[in-house]
Amino acid sequence: MYDAYIMRELLSCTHTFSKQAVEHVQSHLSKKQVTATLFQPYIEEICESLRGDIFQKFMESDKFTRFCQWKNVELNIHLTMNDFSVHRIIGRGGFGEVYGCRKADTGKMYAMKCLDKKRVKMKQGETLALNERIMLSLVSTGDCPFIVCMTYAFHTPDKLCFILDLMNGGDMHYHLSQHGVFSEKEMRFYASEIILGLEHMHTRFVVYRDLKPANILLDEYGHVRISDLGLACDFSKKKPHASVGTHGYMAPEVLQKGTPYDSSADWFSLGCMLFKLLRGPAAVLRTQRLKLYGFMFLSHAIDPGYLKLGLSHSPFRQHKTKDKHEIDRMTLTVNVQLPDAFSPELRSLLEGLLQRDVSQRLGCCGGGAQEVKEHIFFKGIDWQHVYLRKLLDCDQDLYKNFPLVISERWQQEVVETIYDAVNADTDKIEARKRAKNKQLGQEEDYALGKDCIMHGFMLKLGNPFLTQWQRRYFYLFPNRLEWRGEGESRQNLLTMEQILSVEETQIKDRKCILFRIKGGKQFVLQCESDPEFAQWLKELTCTFTEAQRLLRRAPKFLNKPRTTILELSKPPLCHRNSSGL
Repeated sequence: MYDAYIMRELLSCTHTFSKQAVEHVQSHLSKKQVTATLFQPYIEEICESLRGDIFQKFMESDKFTRFCQWKNVELNIHLTMNDFSVHRIIGRGGFGEVYGCRKADTGKMYAMKCLDKKRVKMKQGETLALNERIMLSLVSTGDCPFIVCMTYAFHTPDKLCFILDLMNGGDMHYHLSQHGVFSEKEMRFYASEIILGLEHMHTRFVVYRDLKPANILLDEYGHVRISDLGLACDFSKKKPHASVGTHGYMAPEVLQKGTPYDSSADWFSLGCMLFKLLRGPAAVLRTQRLKLYGFMFLSHAIDPGYLKLGLSHSPFRQHKTKDKHEIDRMTLTVNVQLPDAFSPELRSLLEGLLQRDVSQRLGCCGGGAQEVKEHIFFKGIDWQHVYLRKLLDCDQDLYKNFPLVISERWQQEVVETIYDAVNADTDKIEARKRAKNKQLGQEEDYALGKDCIMHGFMLKLGNPFLTQWQRRYFYLFPNRLEWRGEGESRQNLLTMEQILSVEETQIKDRKCILFRIKGGKQFVLQCESDPEFAQWLKELTCTFTEAQRLLRRAPKFLNKPRTTILELSKPPLCHRNSSGL
């Protein structure tokens, strides 16, 4: 909220940058030296500017008050199960279930991960549960689109509840079993998004430690997110050395007990996972290829030995063994043999990620995720577009003529559902408009044929305590101000002789017209728009001034002896002007 609405306005008010700062940036750009501190002079000047009068004005503005009000609401949130409408189960785990849910006040859909406190205690998982909450709070800031982030966390007497992003596209393990192996192009798409998710964690000094297809979830649009941070660890103060993770995806340094490690473990796991996406589990490949080539066995058109190629779970689980010690031994000792079918770029990427020596592993030579992103396998990828999760313009042009409405089908849908209800509501609205226009016409007719200067709706401060605005229709004449309520026939009257002054005032930041009346009373009007206010104030002031001038002359005229000529020339009462003189 602060970034989207407040900071944007503050930045729009900053001063232009100094000549030295501009020259610094231009000189580096001309030499193609794009360093991490390229725009540091700009940042310093912006911060310095914001510390001055601009921030002080912001502190005194309504926007700061509104920001504090929303912040107060946020700090007083205490959620319970009653704040969510819980739907069906969408997943199960060792400690509990995951449900689809909808937040009652906003209507937004989430995933609710509920851990049963009894099961957590039986399996001694208290540390894991609390650690997951801490890790989710670390990575959920910054709104990374490639991590299943947490929005709320609360607990009930028997459950620990995490409110997470809803991912309804299944996991990569499921899609691997249904879809089969992925092509290099498909793998590149998913790998680029996973790399950005890992980069987000590593910049916050969090090592994931459990990267595998089952923990990569897809949303409804096919984009991936990293989930389940139960084994994640903060290495900002102390490097971890525990051997945790999934066998076949753990890095050698993780398997070597007592050896400290950091984010390097995730890059090794990434290499193992990418290998699995490209080669697939044995059962899937065998089933799919038997279906595809079954007819060829009958004709001996293909060698059955061909089907044994690439039947693996990970580079270190060649024979689908379940022996964890054997898998760990192969991870620590066996050199990975990559298939010849892999492209040279892909082979280079996997060889770099699967290096047992951390100092030679891709992503561990000082550059972190940037090293992986700059690898030749990802050449041509616009990482900003990947982060924004949007298609290129050339891709969007393919679908410019895609939108279509089938007229008959749409009409049928409307007739069968909302046609009668919408027509009934519209008829009521139009009937009210016609009645209002008719009434307005009657009010305007009252002013016809008279010396009415101006007429229209205004708001009058009414009721016995003068706290409520009442909408009335006013008529301004040279010697009086008349008004009546909507639907009323009785007229109310205020003569110019009763008014002492006409002033402009302000009530709750709204401009108003104040009449001071004899007897110490006040009469306050408010217009519905600023142009109307300006016109009413001008006409009322001029009319009051002219009426007072005529009233000051009237006593002098009345005190003079009346002559016969004046008496004869005096018009009859029925023909007098509305000024009364």
